Amino acid sequence: MIRVHIETASPVTRAGLEAILSGHPEIEVVNVAPEADVLVREDVPELSNGAGGIPVVVLADETPSMEALRSGARAVLPPDAAPQQIIAAIYAAAAGLAVVPVDDSAPLLPSAPVEQITEPLTPREMDVLEMLAEGMSNKAIAHGLSISEHTAKFHVNSILAKLHAGTRTEAVMRGIRLGLVKI
Repeated sequence: MIRVHIETASPVTRAGLEAILSGHPEIEVVNVAPEADVLVREDVPELSNGAGGIPVVVLADETPSMEALRSGARAVLPPDAAPQQIIAAIYAAAAGLAVVPVDDSAPLLPSAPVEQITEPLTPREMDVLEMLAEGMSNKAIAHGLSISEHTAKFHVNSILAKLHAGTRTEAVMRGIRLGLVKI
């Protein structure tokens, strides 16, 4: 159970937040801030460590996310954030994570090269890649697809070449990054 205290200037905003949170069985709204695990506020906390060490979720229009995080906030959301975003931010803040809008996160993330494949995988190779992701051996893949072990090995080698992977594990990881393998 996560105990949440709401601090807003508007009674309407408070009532809306209480309605959103009261419908969630693992969140309890409390009236006293020191009893809370997370604070939800409309403004940036003035304390450098949040509000007495309690993680703060800020709902603010004008406040840059990085400034709010430096001021002690754990999550920064726009005031019109969807209920599921607010709930997710509360869970993240309670777990010690920081949440910022995607648009503000670009400077925080290293730019990663976009992986591409030069030749698409065939439908059969996609089947084999899924089986590789499940940790299946060539023999198990052959049995599962009713093909010879030699043919399974051929498909695995083709996947390795197309994904520019040196190992089966690397092929699966690249497949995940490319969206070819669902986890």
